[in-house]
Amino acid sequence: GAMQLYSVDRNVSQPIEGHAAAFVPFKMEGNKSNSNIFAFSVRNQTGGKLHIIEVGAPSEGNSNFAKKTADVFFPPEAPNDFPVAMQASKEHGLIYMITKYGYIHLYDIESGKCIYMNRISGDTIFVTAPHEASNGIIGVNRKGQVLSVSIDEENIVPYITTTLKDPELALKVSVRCNLAGAEELFVRRFNMLFGQGQYSEAAKVAASAPKGILRTPQTIQRFQQCPSQAGQASPLLQYFSILLETSQLNKAESLELARPVLQQGRNQLLEKWLVEGKLECSEELGDLIKAHDSTLALSVYLRANIPNKVCQVFCN
Repeated sequence: GAMQLYSVDRNVSQPIEGHAAAFVPFKMEGNKSNSNIFAFSVRNQTGGKLHIIEVGAPSEGNSNFAKKTADVFFPPEAPNDFPVAMQASKEHGLIYMITKYGYIHLYDIESGKCIYMNRISGDTIFVTAPHEASNGIIGVNRKGQVLSVSIDEENIVPYITTTLKDPELALKVSVRCNLAGAEELFVRRFNMLFGQGQYSEAAKVAASAPKGILRTPQTIQRFQQCPSQAGQASPLLQYFSILLETSQLNKAESLELARPVLQQGRNQLLEKWLVEGKLECSEELGDLIKAHDSTLALSVYLRANIPNKVCQVFCN
């Protein structure tokens, strides 16, 4: 197989040995924006390979995507098999590769690891395209059958944990796609880091855990009870800082963050977070702020749609 990769920016082309390829925007953990990823696969006399690389210069503030190379397995009963099509899911960070003999290979973009392989058609699938409704792919084989393939969002993380026995990959897929199935792994890692006094790292685990499973009043209470280190922000403030970087605080978090901020008289911080949509407005938050700043409390009541409290503030 042969293909050419053409750079519009540099107006040059590069010949590549390969049978199937795909482009996909992919956001690495810790990066501010997407990396432009190019994946291609080939089978030659030395075997099958999948290459995953970043093309073009990384965006400002982004780390480089480290090139990944993975072996592509072809079963003995298919000695002449080779890749014929490739699609990538930006939503899940996965690569779907189809072979001439109707096998599908599923790879994780970030690690290059093979997650799944199976035969889905006895006839060659000659055309494929992304299937937006399922975030998977759709294809047509030589018999005219239309095939749709996508991951089972409820079971892929448990499958990676139990069948592939790769908890690290399970955690990454769970975080990236906000999928359930790795709750026990997150809780175990959080407790381990917390017990070691690595409060900042524990906070990152709590912030990234899917479905907000660790963002509870109990977690806040644990951080509140931690001793502060000299010259460092309290563990509770470290926790809230990490949450504010990545998401909106929930009701309980907004209340617990507002208390020390109000005690320090730093009302302008609360106003800034309100404007940025970082706080979940509630009647309780408005009541807490009202004793310190009625104008700011009014803003909270309006956002929380509490008309009777809005009227009280105007009357006072």
